[in-house]
Amino acid sequence: MLRIEDTDAARSSRQFEESIMADLDWLGLHWDEGPDKGGDFGPYRQSERAEAGSYRAAAERLLTERKAYYCFCSQERLENLKKECLAQGEMPQYDRACVDIAPDEAAARMAAGEPATIRFRVPGKRQVTVADLIHGHTAFSTDVLGDFIILRSDGGVSYNFAVVVDDIAMEITHVIRGEDHLTNTARQALVFEALGHEPPAFAHHSLIMGPDGGKLSKRHGATSVGDFQRMGYLPGAIVNYLALLSWSPEGEEEKLSLEEMGRDFDLRRVSKSPAIFDIAKLNWLNGLYIRELDAEALSAAAEPFLGDAAAALSGAQLAIAEAAVQTSLVTLADAGPLVSLFFQADPLDRGGEAAEIQDDAGRRVLAMAAERLPELPDAVDQGSEQAGPLLDAARTFIKSLKDACKAEEIPPKRLFRTLRIALTGRTSGPELPFLLAGLGRATVAERLQAASEFAGS
Repeated sequence: MLRIEDTDAARSSRQFEESIMADLDWLGLHWDEGPDKGGDFGPYRQSERAEAGSYRAAAERLLTERKAYYCFCSQERLENLKKECLAQGEMPQYDRACVDIAPDEAAARMAAGEPATIRFRVPGKRQVTVADLIHGHTAFSTDVLGDFIILRSDGGVSYNFAVVVDDIAMEITHVIRGEDHLTNTARQALVFEALGHEPPAFAHHSLIMGPDGGKLSKRHGATSVGDFQRMGYLPGAIVNYLALLSWSPEGEEEKLSLEEMGRDFDLRRVSKSPAIFDIAKLNWLNGLYIRELDAEALSAAAEPFLGDAAAALSGAQLAIAEAAVQTSLVTLADAGPLVSLFFQADPLDRGGEAAEIQDDAGRRVLAMAAERLPELPDAVDQGSEQAGPLLDAARTFIKSLKDACKAEEIPPKRLFRTLRIALTGRTSGPELPFLLAGLGRATVAERLQAASEFAGS
């Protein structure tokens, strides 16, 4: 079930709601009922439930049963009370100044236009025990909770009240959330009791910390699902990584599908310790997921990150280039810079590693490669379905060149390094068949010519 908790109008908008649903959908976390689908427990926006009177009805029931009361204290008085408590080294808490106002007096004051909130009457001198599926039993004294507001003077509902009313109406069985909600849970347990319902099962997981041990924030990098999507992470990798924060499956396998995680997840294996967000592990997992993509899925996923490459390369060239860099990708955002070597002009670094092709062996390799170029098909203007045949032809070309070098007593390693430097200006990168097939005959000829001129200078 997807429930939108939008009672705070200043911090809620349909744009935020749509972003939440888009992010969940992208992650593959789908819901059976919600504001966009309907269901038997709607409406699914708290703002709509407030308009229907659900929270007002529950609050008035508590007023009738003397489990709640009207409070007429001004914001100024409450601020001063808070300052006094802090000055005395005490936790700020409402002093119950309005707790004994009679219902008739409260009604008259409101009829006269005096604003009032509704506060929950917290029982005194009691222990509230929260049975937590991760942390065990945690006890809170009601003396430190204070009588909290459940309905504001403008009719707005508080979080701690709204979620209880909704959890009861929607028959929620489990509430799993961060451990920073533990105090809220104690308050909510009292509201469940006051409304005559058993609370759902609660589980409070640890928070995610940054590598420095501080609370995860923007200074540690991206913090929203949309940020990670724009940075080139795959949804499967994100879900997989997040699931492993403070939880571990029984086996040693860490790369898990959503179905496997759903099958194997057990709250008893969730750690009580804070989880550290490790970008290196996320990158490792993302690389695994990228390498498993088939050609069609890789092309679709990488397309937004290719920039000029998508327009500069033909269908076959692009398919070959994407396959060539696939094993080197950490994120999809790496695709653009890596694929660019297939269309950049004159990549030869004449002041760097290219110097090693200036000997006799280097010049002979370049000459033999240029001589055999007619054997190499041209990828330009070929459709993506030709990627396979073009790669096969490139492998045949390399074998022919390797045989020729063997006759000249030039070792394969020297052949491969010379060709790689001539074609990319680097000593490492995509495998040679991908380079030859993806560049196309004309570009290979141009780069071999430039390298030969440099080698002979």
